[in-house]
Amino acid sequence: MNKVYNLMLFMTLMVMGNMAWAQELGRISGRLTDAQKNELSFAQIYLKDTKFNTVSDISGKFSMGGIPEGNYTLIAHYIGYEDTELACTVTAGQTTTLEVAMEENVMQLDGVMVYGDASRGQAKALNEQMNSISIKNVVSSEQFGTMPDRNGAEALQRIPGISIDRNRGEGAGIQIRGISSEYNQMQVNGTPMPGGEDSRGGSLDFLAADLMDNIEVKKTLTPDMDGGAIGGAVNFTMKDAPEQLTIKASTSGGKNFHVDEYNAGHGLGLQQHNMFIGNRFFDNKLGVLVNGSYYQTNRGTELNQYLIDDADSLTQKRYNDYDVHRVRYGYSAATDYRFNDNHVIRASYSRNHYQDHRIRRRADFNFRRLDEEGDQIDGGMITDYDEVREVQNRLKQTQMDVYQIGGEHKFNNGLEFDYKYSHIRTAVTEPDGTQYYFGRDLNVNDIAGLNPWDLMAKTPIATDVPLSMGGGVGQKQGVRIDESYNLETDNSFVANAKIPFDFMGSRTFLQGGYKMWHKSKDKTAYRHTADPTEDINIYVPDFFYEGITFRDQAFHDLPLGEFKTTNSVLNNNYYAAEMINASYLMADLPWTSKFNTLIGARFEHTTNHYIFDEYDDGEFVQTLDDRSSYMNILPSINAVYRFDSKTSLKAAVTQGIARPSFTSLIPREVIDEEGRTMSISNPDLKPATATNLDIIFEKYTSNMGYFTAGAFAKFIDGQIVSTKEYHMVDGLPWEISKPVNADQARLFGFEVAYSKKFIDSGTPVIQWMSVMANYTFTWSEQTIIRDGNSIDDDGNLVVGDPIIRKTRMGNSPRDIFNLGLTYDNPNNGLMISLSGNYRAPLLIEMADREERDVYFSQQFHLDLSAAYTFNNNFTVFTQMNNLTNQMEREVFGNPYQAGHILHQTEQYGPTITVGARFEF
Repeated sequence: MNKVYNLMLFMTLMVMGNMAWAQELGRISGRLTDAQKNELSFAQIYLKDTKFNTVSDISGKFSMGGIPEGNYTLIAHYIGYEDTELACTVTAGQTTTLEVAMEENVMQLDGVMVYGDASRGQAKALNEQMNSISIKNVVSSEQFGTMPDRNGAEALQRIPGISIDRNRGEGAGIQIRGISSEYNQMQVNGTPMPGGEDSRGGSLDFLAADLMDNIEVKKTLTPDMDGGAIGGAVNFTMKDAPEQLTIKASTSGGKNFHVDEYNAGHGLGLQQHNMFIGNRFFDNKLGVLVNGSYYQTNRGTELNQYLIDDADSLTQKRYNDYDVHRVRYGYSAATDYRFNDNHVIRASYSRNHYQDHRIRRRADFNFRRLDEEGDQIDGGMITDYDEVREVQNRLKQTQMDVYQIGGEHKFNNGLEFDYKYSHIRTAVTEPDGTQYYFGRDLNVNDIAGLNPWDLMAKTPIATDVPLSMGGGVGQKQGVRIDESYNLETDNSFVANAKIPFDFMGSRTFLQGGYKMWHKSKDKTAYRHTADPTEDINIYVPDFFYEGITFRDQAFHDLPLGEFKTTNSVLNNNYYAAEMINASYLMADLPWTSKFNTLIGARFEHTTNHYIFDEYDDGEFVQTLDDRSSYMNILPSINAVYRFDSKTSLKAAVTQGIARPSFTSLIPREVIDEEGRTMSISNPDLKPATATNLDIIFEKYTSNMGYFTAGAFAKFIDGQIVSTKEYHMVDGLPWEISKPVNADQARLFGFEVAYSKKFIDSGTPVIQWMSVMANYTFTWSEQTIIRDGNSIDDDGNLVVGDPIIRKTRMGNSPRDIFNLGLTYDNPNNGLMISLSGNYRAPLLIEMADREERDVYFSQQFHLDLSAAYTFNNNFTVFTQMNNLTNQMEREVFGNPYQAGHILHQTEQYGPTITVGARFEF
């Protein structure tokens, strides 16, 4: 069916294209710039008193085809600039080329224009937002360059409706309008990028912010977008070749002010460097650029974790000390060749590399409350306990390589055609994870007078008993070795054709396209354990073997027995592939001069394939090789009513899907004997489907201010959630999780955003200031069905009735708030920006009952950046992050309600850098 649909679509486009070729028409193309030859992206351009109109692209170029021969007046409109009119003549069968220079709509003081690079970048972003039929937010590199944000996630946190989570104090994953990362799509130059992990949601901490040209957040789906973006799609556009020789470079260094009880010598410093060179050759036909970025930081923290029983009594106090040496570098090269203004081919390559070397020192204090018969009971006095210490050495590397080649072609008769092939390879490797375990059994008198909640690695304990490798209650090994190799490869080809036609007296377009997208994942993981053959002891407060992995000679000098391969990781090896064939058709229908609709539908056919070797107790059982497929038709309508050129009301009704992760579909059981957990996959999972409703009012001002207010709703059927059950295995309780399709989940919310520049106030100092604020509220609900099984006092499994719970959706904050104050005076070169970001608590783990759900508490980060520019070429700057020294807290129970209990704390101090930039 999908092949027939695709064939019919392209036959329709080709027939209409041939009809258009039959007419002798002309084309107008050109480029918009300001007085300083800076390109003006996403400007409104139209021919006066005609039906012809268009919007300039990211490079300020524009093109309109299918125009009858004659004389016309071209009008260009751009926020922050005076409207420009230009006379032109169209000749049949030829292209008329224009250069349109626009004047800034700003006050002049002593002959100096007040617009700087940041303002031009903001104008570009706002014009793209304003002229789009769909609902989106755009941030230019000039804008997020003023903020102290270093990776892709952090650059997004200032946008309305976006919240982030953090990894070792740096931004990692994102949520869009209360929807977690697995429901969103991340793109590079319009192509979805693989995350390299088991789930579909990817982390963005490996993506360097200074390699990007702009960031586009699409909040409503259109037919030309992939359907798997229920929450939204984030497109990171890499830099393009400039119109003239451009050289930019920056360097900076600084310090992290964090707590670091046990430091492995990494220190507290950080550094960041960037360079960009681009130019055009051969009469501006060939464009070339190279761009590179390097970032290194040393971070440390103390993490304290608390586990409790059903009587809210402490069962384990866990202390972790982290030292992390983190390196992120990236580089890109791009070239394009313009045969003329209507035909261009492009090729690009980029690499982002992220390396995280972590040393973790862990001390677990496990408390037991035993009755007279020696059975564990909830509550009561601690009768004895044990201590387990662990040193983990782990290196994790993420590398993404992106190869893209394509072209865009525009013909005089109005036909436009573009195509692109992309090859993306993401590898996540953990080549040498090594963990050493030491333990000892202790008496409750050893901690007499001490509060168990306050025990730390260096707390003096009244005993001379050493910790021995492999010792302590329940310890099964002295050394564990982990290796993991996760490779994800994406190959895609997309082609789009756009054909003009007349509708209701206006010139508009019909657009269709086809996409082939093949994704494969290949994971190999190994785990081995060994016990010592001789006594190996340590004494508090020591930790041994930091920085020594199984690849080092010192490791092989240890007296260790034979290494055993464990079953748990063997069942984590697999090959999985997904093939998506998609096609779409959509039309922009201008019903009146003010009211437009973008109507269409997308068809997607998905085939899954996996190969999996099953093991049981370390013995090979069988190889599973299976395929499955399904298809979806996803209609959508986006509409806009423009009250005037700067005021509009936009609305959308769209449908999307969320596919299960690859690993969820492979029939396997991943067993963690150490943690007594089992993860069971579910080959019967179906994609979740969603109906999305959106409406937003947008008002822009001439000097780049704006006010927007909107509401949204999402109804998700068959949401994929993880259920938990409890079973007895060899007399011990095990936690068993399995993903299932749940009932409908609902999410409602609204967002408001406001920005104002005070340039027209006429008041010194104040006129160089601007304010930006946005707030997003979401309410969500999902239905979770779990079995009612439990463990009785005798350790037996009791089968109960199913438990039905309604709870907030996971990783969905109720409130998100951003506030930014900026002073930017090009007359003296001084810029200061203060920004605050608040995110409400997140539900991150659902338990068998509400009181044991785990929430990540609210966060408030205050950041400051300042810069001083000399002669428009040289800038010195400083960036200060987390001035609030925000503590990361997790709690059991809803933090909005009384009775929640502390589960975990972690804290990273402020970060301060200073540096310099040069631009030629």
